[in-house]
Amino acid sequence: MTIHSLDIFENAVDSLVEALHKFEEGENGDDQAYKFAVLHTAHFLELLLKHHVAAKHPLLIYSNPFSKKLDTNRTITLWDAVNFINNENEGTIDQELLADLEWLKKLRNEIEHHKFEMDVDNVRLTMGRIFQAVQEFLENHSEVELETHLPESVLKTFTTLADEYEFKRQTAIKAAEKYEEEHPGDYKDPDDKPTVLFCYECDSQTLIEDEDSNSGYKCNFCGNEESDEIPANCDICGVLTTMGELVYWDNEYGTNEARCYYCSGQHRMDKDD
Repeated sequence: MTIHSLDIFENAVDSLVEALHKFEEGENGDDQAYKFAVLHTAHFLELLLKHHVAAKHPLLIYSNPFSKKLDTNRTITLWDAVNFINNENEGTIDQELLADLEWLKKLRNEIEHHKFEMDVDNVRLTMGRIFQAVQEFLENHSEVELETHLPESVLKTFTTLADEYEFKRQTAIKAAEKYEEEHPGDYKDPDDKPTVLFCYECDSQTLIEDEDSNSGYKCNFCGNEESDEIPANCDICGVLTTMGELVYWDNEYGTNEARCYYCSGQHRMDKDD
C-alpha cells in the first residue's frame, strides 16, 4: 500500500500548485476552471497561515493547545490564524487583504455547499491582489520563498500573479483580446481599421480603439495614445496609410497638414536620387 504524506507546509504548496494549474486553464479559456482555482487558493491560504502560526510553536496549530488532553483532530481556523498574526504585529494583514479573504471564503463556501455565481474578471483581479499580498507578507514576516518550492510548470504563472505590474499588464492584454473578439472588423474591406494595435510604450498588444482619444486609439494599460501604426489619411489625396508613413507640414493657414509619400513629394526626391 502506497501512503502519500504531506506536512502542513507541503500540503499548502500542493494546493497552491493545483490552484495555479486551474488558473492557467481558466486563462486559456476554460472559465469553469477558475472555480477550482478559488477552492485550491482558499485551501492554500488557510494552510499557509496555519503554518506561520505553528512555526512559532507546534502546539499553537491546535484549537485548545493548553488542554490537559490535547485534541489533535481540531486545529485553529483561518480567522484564528489571522487574529494571531495581527495580534503579533498589528496591521500585518490589512483591511484590503481581510476583505479579499472574506470574499474568497464566502465564494468557497458557496461553491462547496450551495449554488454560486462567479464573476470571472473579479475572480482574476482578486486572486492577483491576494497573491501579491501573500508574497509581500512572506517577504516581510517569514523566511519562506515559495518560488523555490514550485515546479517549473507553474512558476511563471505564480510570478505573474505575485507581480502587480505584470499581472495588470496581462489583465490589460486579455481585455484587449476580448475587445478584438467582440469587434472583429471586416476582413474583406482593405480600408477597415484594426481594432487593436501594439503599444510600444509598454510592449503590449493593448492599444485599442477609443473615440475620446485624439488619435482614435488608447492603450488600456499605460494610457499611451500614439503609435506609428495608427491608421491615418493623407490630408491631400485622402489615401489611407499610417501615422508613421505620413509627413507633417505647416501649411499657409498655420495648421498642421499630413501628407503621404506621394503628396509630400518624397517619391520624386527618391526618384531623382
